[in-house]
Amino acid sequence: MAEYRSEILICGGGVVGLTTAYVLAQRGVRVTVADVSATGQEASWAGAGMLPPGFRMNADSAELRIRSYSHSLWPSFVQKLREQTGMDNGYVVCGAIEFPDSHQTCQSLLQSAVNDGVVAEQQLSSQLRPMVPGLGNEWQSGVWLPQFAQVRNPRHLQALRAACVRLGVIIAEHQASLRLERDEQKLVSARSTTDVFRFDRVLVAAGSWSSLVLAELGITIPVKPVRGQIVQLRMDRLPFRCVLEVGRRYLVPRPDGLILIGSTEEDVGFQKANTADGVSSLLDFACSLVPELRQASIVKMWSGLRPYSSDELPLLGQIGDFQNLFIGTGHFRAGLQMSPATGTILADLLTDNEPSISLDGLRADRFL
Repeated sequence: MAEYRSEILICGGGVVGLTTAYVLAQRGVRVTVADVSATGQEASWAGAGMLPPGFRMNADSAELRIRSYSHSLWPSFVQKLREQTGMDNGYVVCGAIEFPDSHQTCQSLLQSAVNDGVVAEQQLSSQLRPMVPGLGNEWQSGVWLPQFAQVRNPRHLQALRAACVRLGVIIAEHQASLRLERDEQKLVSARSTTDVFRFDRVLVAAGSWSSLVLAELGITIPVKPVRGQIVQLRMDRLPFRCVLEVGRRYLVPRPDGLILIGSTEEDVGFQKANTADGVSSLLDFACSLVPELRQASIVKMWSGLRPYSSDELPLLGQIGDFQNLFIGTGHFRAGLQMSPATGTILADLLTDNEPSISLDGLRADRFL
């Protein structure tokens, strides 16, 4: 049985865990990332990589605060990753059009964006058609967000992992039955079927599985999995190049001709299977928005289990009576989007530094 010693152990190799490890390693901290499977294979990988803008890091809204912080970090974050790994994660400012759903109006969407400090313009049909020539006739107005960006999740996670390894982070994958071990009010080690990990501090960043890890320590948090299904299409010629959103559903075009359709929200526990009902609803949505997509080829489909918290905001920081236990989970649909800010905040907390934004509404212990 191998034994590893580090200053900080991160349980969970998704985008939150890897980003935190990356930030810590850049500061010279010895870090180990342990995952029960391969890193970057769960909800972090499964998403569409949408990065909505925000410009109010001092906002009263916790969601806007952390979104704005991440938005400010993404460009330099991407540049550093490329310099360190030579890998392109597909980051691009592509813009987005938001269309109102049955609960919204264009005016309310526009006002929301303006309140967030985001550049936004209402567009009528004559202005939308040049951007989306095949737009369905029922869509007569929308809101244009030119600062909206996207990144390709699998490529980003590969670059993150590679950068972590280059910086000396130990990556320990396929750690079956990984359990945290305690000595009174302190956690001292984690043990799997093959290895033992010793540490000074530990971060649980296992997405939807974080609540299960904490439950074994007698800590309950309101985080559960919510399945999101996605369908991937391909067209020889992209009929649009910006993200299209209607409520929580979206179309995300990739420069190589792929288009992602997402996504469902299903409270089905830890079941990851795609379903006929879920896939057909996504295809119907896509074809109602852009009828030309009826001619697209279906490339593949998949699903991910998003860590849903009861207020749809992440839980960050120290938790429970243990002196050295920290968590980073509950991001729901925004894990990758918020990952630069989340990783930086968690790295600050784990090294006794003050984060750059207020954590009101984001603290890990707000439900205890």
